[in-house]
Amino acid sequence: MENWHLRASDLKHYPHFDPLISLEEGEAYATDKNRVARHAFFPFIQYSQRWTRFAEKGETGAVKERPIRYAARLDSYIFSYYRFILSQRYEREIARIGLDASILAYRRIPIPNGKGNKCNVHFARDAFLRIRELGDCCAIALDISSYFEFLDHSRVKDLWCRMLGVHKLPADHFQVFKAITQYAWVDKQEVYERLGHFSEKTTISGKTKKGYLTPYKKVPKCLCDGRKFRESIAGRKGQKSIIERNYKPYGIPQGAPISDLLANLYLIDFDSTIAAWVREVGGAYFRYSDDILVLVPGAETVGRDLMARIRALIHQFGARLEIKEKKSTLFVFQRRGTDQKFQSLHETQGRNGLEYLGFRYDGKCVYLRDATLSNLHRKVVRAAYADADACARRYPDKDITKLKKLFDYEGLAKKFGRVEEFGKMPRDYRKWTFWTYARRASSVFGSLGKPILHQLRRHRDFIRRRADKALERAVIRRERRKNAGFQQPSATAAGG
Repeated sequence: MENWHLRASDLKHYPHFDPLISLEEGEAYATDKNRVARHAFFPFIQYSQRWTRFAEKGETGAVKERPIRYAARLDSYIFSYYRFILSQRYEREIARIGLDASILAYRRIPIPNGKGNKCNVHFARDAFLRIRELGDCCAIALDISSYFEFLDHSRVKDLWCRMLGVHKLPADHFQVFKAITQYAWVDKQEVYERLGHFSEKTTISGKTKKGYLTPYKKVPKCLCDGRKFRESIAGRKGQKSIIERNYKPYGIPQGAPISDLLANLYLIDFDSTIAAWVREVGGAYFRYSDDILVLVPGAETVGRDLMARIRALIHQFGARLEIKEKKSTLFVFQRRGTDQKFQSLHETQGRNGLEYLGFRYDGKCVYLRDATLSNLHRKVVRAAYADADACARRYPDKDITKLKKLFDYEGLAKKFGRVEEFGKMPRDYRKWTFWTYARRASSVFGSLGKPILHQLRRHRDFIRRRADKALERAVIRRERRKNAGFQQPSATAAGG
């Protein structure tokens, strides 16, 4: 087995309850079975990712919230080491049973005859090319609801033992297992409030609201010492504890270094069963975390039968695991010359084609997913108004024509370099900008991806139009303030 080592890039520098430690200290501790068996894990710190789902014009997108929990530094290094141990065994097992090309997320899969590892662009390309290869076929797209939150602990433990080839977890592994299943957590804002970094504050307009009092860079890396933790966080000396704990027999925290591996491992038998069904008819099976894509030759009846079997099968792997009807989509593709014609057999989803891992395939070409561009557009609109207002304030005597010449359109475009899918990409892809992403995607898809560059041009045009509109409104607001007797800051005072 390969040796595990912490790298400088693995060191965690975010604020948490434990002090910074060196590479050597972290590595020595995490690999010491006796120390891990006695280790007391700190609570995770939790915050929520919130976003509005893409909706068609005139409709309101549903707001989705996902709790993210991150571990203390030393805890994180321990989780990473035990992930490494399990990962070595998991990789050998899925290779043995022929799943190494089917399980895509959280793994390093080399690009054939190339440099680096595959990302979602390559996985989407593989899937779309397989659809074209099959010709007349069905594509079944499924999504497991709240996957991490419903993983059954007893099954996690059994699979952990299975990977190690033991009947009972060793003491060190059992300690890690308990930390990731019977986990404790604290809310980030509550922690910062207890420690004096978050409270009521007065805004520039004179209003009072809650907010962070300490700039992030000035928040101590070690949030507090042991005494302060016991008093202010654990609730000694009259204060109520803010620590919460998972007492349910299911659920693991999303965000811990070992959680992604356990999420993959959890469905190894589910994956094996479906892959066997699909191989019998010459199809293909792909799972990217909780997103499932099954491709099989045949007509609608074949797809509907297989979809029903998969939805029934998931319940064997956890009573709470569910593939909801609204998250199930069946596409029928039919060969038409060198291209394909598609039909979505879902009332509301897939009208424009099969969406998979950030891309959309309509039987002829590949596009960036509608939601990716829509989310980006919303962010651009918000930022355009802020930048336009700042520009109008900075140059109080310039009219709209001159302001448009002075406005930094390119700077606005570059603010929105990242797309949502980047968080799931391998490390070497996370520095990509939106423009890099789109151009690379177009290159990877080849002739299929020609529309992507067109989408890119349209996006730049959109940015300019929204910025111009925002500038026009900013000038109107500026004039209203002048007429109301509000004194504009001079260009020099504003930094001009």
